[in-house]
Amino acid sequence: MLASSWLSTAAIAACPPDAVETRHEAALRDGALPYFACAGTVAVGNGGDAQGRIFYTAYLASDEAEQRPVAFVWNGGPGADSRLLHFSALGPVRIREGRTEANPDSPLAISDLVFVDPVGTGFSRADSEADAAAFYSTMADIAATTDFILSWLDANGRTGAPVFLVGESFGTWRAAGVAEALADLGHPVAGIALISGGIPLGDLPDRHLMRALSLPNRAATALAHGKLASELQGNVEQVLQEAERFARAVYAPALADPAALSPEDRTAVRARIAAFQGLSPDVVDPETLWVSPRTFRTELLGSGQMLDVFDMRVVGSADPTPSGKAVLRYYRERLRYAEGRYAGIEVEELPVGAGWQYDQAPITPESLARAMAGEGPPSPSQPWTLRAMEKMPHMRTFVAAGFYDSLNSCAANEATVAALPAAVADRFALHCYPGGHMMYDEPAVAVAFGRDIAAFLADGKQD
Repeated sequence: MLASSWLSTAAIAACPPDAVETRHEAALRDGALPYFACAGTVAVGNGGDAQGRIFYTAYLASDEAEQRPVAFVWNGGPGADSRLLHFSALGPVRIREGRTEANPDSPLAISDLVFVDPVGTGFSRADSEADAAAFYSTMADIAATTDFILSWLDANGRTGAPVFLVGESFGTWRAAGVAEALADLGHPVAGIALISGGIPLGDLPDRHLMRALSLPNRAATALAHGKLASELQGNVEQVLQEAERFARAVYAPALADPAALSPEDRTAVRARIAAFQGLSPDVVDPETLWVSPRTFRTELLGSGQMLDVFDMRVVGSADPTPSGKAVLRYYRERLRYAEGRYAGIEVEELPVGAGWQYDQAPITPESLARAMAGEGPPSPSQPWTLRAMEKMPHMRTFVAAGFYDSLNSCAANEATVAALPAAVADRFALHCYPGGHMMYDEPAVAVAFGRDIAAFLADGKQD
């Protein structure tokens, strides 16, 4: 059982003087856990002249603060605040259907948690409008987040604590990029958790294989909608396995060299590709044999019905973001944070995503076309993950994906890691969940997801 009485003020590092401090008790599966909440801002730069302040919500629950892990957590966008991972997955308090409740699956018993809102989101702001635009780029974002983490660790007396970086979607780029930046500054990182964003390793070494390995997700989706070809029916695990076998053995080679197929073979392969996706063969491009993510989501049900980009079981667009009113009430009343105005709740969202500069790699006509077809950002990442893991031989990487997500593929993650050097690949933990992009939205998955994240945070080592 966890502690059931409050820790004394002297038993835990209190919040910095400029943060609002409150005391609480988490109701976790293993018992009650006292903790402090700190809500405040930290001054940051963007690697250049621009200045701003990043808002954070920290949960601290230990009498051995220097040794206790601390996980910095954020979502993606770019331009998203940390509400999803904070109030739907990892924080000690969850918001569901506008109501605040205890989150028994929070990993707070294992690691302190710091939820981070990038500049231009939540209560975080640049010092001026001119400064704001300078923060809205991949490399400036990495620099600002690195600055924030080092400043927070120093202000809280945690410079020797094991550090974890947890990012979702585009936030996986931030996690991997910041890990390498910290390594270059001599500050080790125990691990990074990459949730629903793939593995940032630069441009894909085998795009044909990665495209082919989107097939299992689509087959599972077709099964969920009752559209999978009758001869391929089975339980979802069987469907995923069969689709992956076909993708590796037949589909990937066909995508790599469609001209090598005879007319008869092309017709047969095209029909099989369509069957695994619950589509008419006419939807499969006769020249390339490819079906873009957007085309699949548009054509599976037809009649103008489009599947949700984040969870293809859903028709239309679902908004999983926790209730703005409940979030604001939580900050103003429970955490007693009275400063600022929350972007997207109290004021309109700021143009972070619309003005984003993908300056980590060139945008080409081909990469832009892929982005327009639903295949990710308009230019690839840098190989931050590999470089960080090579620079920090003890750093580990946790990867999570849901098999109803149109943006990610469990099978592609496995293939990506299998192609890495063994010394790096052995430090990955891959997880696949029966959910979408935000797989933790489902109660049964939330339990497994929380358990897996906690195990990852508990097993960290540093250089």
